[in-house]
Amino acid sequence: MPNIAHIMTISRREVRETLSDWRVIAPMLLLTLLLPQLLAFAAGRTVDFIATEGLAVRLISFTILLVGFIPSSFALITALESFVGERERNTLESLLAMPLADTEIYLGKLISSLFTPLLASLIAMLIFVGLLLGFMPELYFEVINISRFSLLLLLVIAMAFVMVTGAVVISAHITSIRAANLMSSFILVPMAAVMQLAAILIINDLWTELWLVAAALGVCTIFLIRVGMRTFNREELLAREHTQGQIRSPQRRSRPITWPQLRHPVLIITRRELIEVLSDWRVLLPFFVLTFGLPAALVAGTDIAIAFLEDPGLLARLIPFAALLVGFVPSSFALITAIESFVGERERNTLESLLAMPISDRQLYVGKLIAALIVPLLGSLAAMFFFLALIRGFYPILYVGGQIPMLLPLLTLMIIAINMLLVAGAVILSSHASSVRAATLMASVVLIPSAVALQLQALIFIAQRYELLWYFLGVFLVAAIALIRSGLISFNREEILSREYEELSMRRILNTFSLLVREQHPAGTPLSAYSGSAFALGHFYRHEFPAILRELRLPLLCALIAAAAGLMLGVNIGLGARLPGFASLFDELLENLGNVPNPSPGLAAAIFANNIRVSILSNIFSAISFGIFAFLVPFIAFGQVSLASTRLFYAGGSWFSLDPSSPLQFLVAYVLPHGLIELPTFILSTALGLRIGAALLAPPPGTSAGYNLLWALATYVKVWTFVLLPLIALAALVEGLVTPQIILWLYA
Repeated sequence: MPNIAHIMTISRREVRETLSDWRVIAPMLLLTLLLPQLLAFAAGRTVDFIATEGLAVRLISFTILLVGFIPSSFALITALESFVGERERNTLESLLAMPLADTEIYLGKLISSLFTPLLASLIAMLIFVGLLLGFMPELYFEVINISRFSLLLLLVIAMAFVMVTGAVVISAHITSIRAANLMSSFILVPMAAVMQLAAILIINDLWTELWLVAAALGVCTIFLIRVGMRTFNREELLAREHTQGQIRSPQRRSRPITWPQLRHPVLIITRRELIEVLSDWRVLLPFFVLTFGLPAALVAGTDIAIAFLEDPGLLARLIPFAALLVGFVPSSFALITAIESFVGERERNTLESLLAMPISDRQLYVGKLIAALIVPLLGSLAAMFFFLALIRGFYPILYVGGQIPMLLPLLTLMIIAINMLLVAGAVILSSHASSVRAATLMASVVLIPSAVALQLQALIFIAQRYELLWYFLGVFLVAAIALIRSGLISFNREEILSREYEELSMRRILNTFSLLVREQHPAGTPLSAYSGSAFALGHFYRHEFPAILRELRLPLLCALIAAAAGLMLGVNIGLGARLPGFASLFDELLENLGNVPNPSPGLAAAIFANNIRVSILSNIFSAISFGIFAFLVPFIAFGQVSLASTRLFYAGGSWFSLDPSSPLQFLVAYVLPHGLIELPTFILSTALGLRIGAALLAPPPGTSAGYNLLWALATYVKVWTFVLLPLIALAALVEGLVTPQIILWLYA
């Protein structure tokens, strides 16, 4: 019988180590605390875009499941390191030498690996549901009841158990972190399929069948735990050699593959990388399974899906998204090999010979980038076309009903853009990380936003709002080009060689950030120029804030362009030129002009909390979206004002009179009282967010991208605290106490 105290000793040791690594905690906090707020904001807008009755409500139920699943899937990274991470940190022998039974060591590792994902998932789901209750109570009571929420929570717990138990089994039987990461696709892909199955069942209101899914996951968990406990043996773990994954055969040694003679340095580097990737069975086996096995499995399960669905047309609408998902999975798996582009050379002791090649930094970087892109791109396109060919052959009605011939060019471009984005981000991380473990942990910065964006596209496919997909494509392409440009600018072989073999110091980062907050110098100023003087509020308002505004001239111009673009789009929609269905929905809101809550401090506090949330989230997420979230704030705000005014004018209202149908009266009552303060405030907030987003793209000469990002964040913290926060509070007071009085007076 295992000793509970011994098991908890191992668990506490592992939890302590996990919670002391900021590279784990930072993205986990982002996914747990901030992502639910972003998705809650998006959920309120989803209802307006989906005309099918009841569909939006069911999609929000799925969003609750998604909010819990994402943090637990990220925690898979730490579970994969349970044992193999000890080996690479040279602490495996001391762990296995502890006077504990094999079962106690294994269960201790398993429990500690479960702690973080379960806690993060529970908190994320509660935050999302709490925001629904606080800001959209009518939606909350339509979506949530105890039975459904309990089932969704049970599903998340069951999926976390399956992923973590599977990851611990892999970690105990593999020889390196790289190999463990390569094998992780055999966990993530089935879980992604479970998520899609859950989406189909929730959309069709088949909650009883979801209990069967939870039961099946429970059976898988018990099976994996038993397999792990029976196969774990510390002697075998110690004796396991550090073998590589290369295919070795007499035929290959006697008759090597003949590659064409290449002279261009970029092509030489590309060929070198392709030879290495194509000789590793741990890459090829999962890659071929994902490229051809996954599409075949999805097509084989189509009959089951048709039998479950009440509306077969819904399955036809999901075919384009399934094709996109099938193409995304091989590219996300190949991200693992792209992460090793440079840091893998370091751990294989081949980095010095690579960097010693007589080629330029740009040629070296481009060669690595192309090599990392070729395999996932070809695999993604092959998987997507193979899936669509099978659908066309076996289910031609679904193929035509999904409008595949019309959407195929868009899907192809989307796959290309996603691959470019993932690979470009992974290569940047690889060139700046000190170990494969560090690069893998930071890969969530690229992979998770892409995966979330892909899940959100499922809503668009179901709602058949295909025109919105072009905006997603534009965002992906802009982000990919920005990452490629940033990588080319920041890559420097001397910095890679001089980088010490040590983990990033959170204390050093915080000290640098504190110094940048206390003093204000132009971007790119070296740390040696800072005197370390104390922060002075009067000096900030008199000297630092004007200097910051001068630094933000270009971001301020871009923020004004965003506002102007929102105004123009609002006019186009208001006149019926675009999205006529959405314009008609807006008319229903305008019919209630003059009906406002009574002015009160509580109303002002609620407005203040919402505006604070927007000003923080949009700028924080700008760091990983290159300013896109910040750009959207004035774009949407000014677009809403323009749309409402245009619809009133379109309905016959006059710009030269004050009456309930007048757009002028709408602006005077609803916008100007607090808008004179709030709108310029958010223009400034957007400029700061754009500066944060641009920090990683083009750091000043002689400055690293990380230091440039710290400078932008320090500037944002100062301006937000001493300028934006007071203005947002003042605008909220006016909007909560004064604006309702003016509305009641004018619309009485």
